[in-house]
Amino acid sequence: MTTFTIDEAETLCDQWEKAWNGHDAGAVAAMCADDLVYDEPALGRTAHGPGSIREFVTHMARAYPDYSFARMGLYTEVTRRAVLVAWRFTGTFAKTGSRVEFHGDDRLELGEDGLIHAYRCLYDNKFVLGQLGGGAGDR
Repeated sequence: MTTFTIDEAETLCDQWEKAWNGHDAGAVAAMCADDLVYDEPALGRTAHGPGSIREFVTHMARAYPDYSFARMGLYTEVTRRAVLVAWRFTGTFAKTGSRVEFHGDDRLELGEDGLIHAYRCLYDNKFVLGQLGGGAGDR
């Protein structure tokens, strides 16, 4: 396995952030391998393949049309080709007009092909739901 440099991690995270903040489902999915395992414990779901992340980005853009992520930190494991990206989310929930702000972490594991093979998104969904009035069923 080849090493993973800080420059490579920065480039990956810049592309990841740009694709998400551009609400570009195709660009996010293009960074993911066909065997992607996408895990979002806060929502109680694990999905597979780039199509699953494409659908989620599309859903997020509808639910929070003005959403954006700001990177708060980047941590890399050079021997495993993995990064942990700390971020802050802001957006307005379209159904209610409620403003939402919270932080979380993305754990991205890359293959030798440079694509994301495992993506785990971590945040406190109870905190998010509390900002939405506790029962926004369409997060």
